[in-house]
Amino acid sequence: MRGVNKFRDIAVYANPAMSVRQIPNNESDALTHICLKDGVEAASWTSGELVTKSSQLWDEHLSGSLTGPDALRPVFMSADLETPLGLASFLACSTNFKKTFIPASFNMSKVLKSVPRQQSAYMVCDEDFFTLQVPDAKAAEYQEMCSGVKQALVAGSSAGSAG
Repeated sequence: MRGVNKFRDIAVYANPAMSVRQIPNNESDALTHICLKDGVEAASWTSGELVTKSSQLWDEHLSGSLTGPDALRPVFMSADLETPLGLASFLACSTNFKKTFIPASFNMSKVLKSVPRQQSAYMVCDEDFFTLQVPDAKAAEYQEMCSGVKQALVAGSSAGSAG
């Protein structure tokens, strides 16, 4: 079940006298993500490739966009951390000491309400969130909620950086 740790997995952090389990070494060639399409592997990434991608995301998208007063605001990250883009962008921000906000809910209404509370100027999200079609009665409210977001890094079929 997502978000649940097994007791034996938590034991790696215990006193060595209480557990013989150890945190495994992270090797750069260790496979970390496998993506399937129609039951066949479509893509895969190693730990080293994710680190390289996170450095590239920082250099090409995140570092230059987070300047001035926007640098003090967290990056709003609604991208799933189980995806390569979500994890790589989280690693990019974390290793460069950039605060990130990850909503605790998958409920779109709750996620949208947290956008103005965080006052983020930069967002990392998937295409479904970015192209969300809201009812006409809520369109103005949605625009107001997201008015502080100046740039977004979007994962999807037309992935890229949008202003």
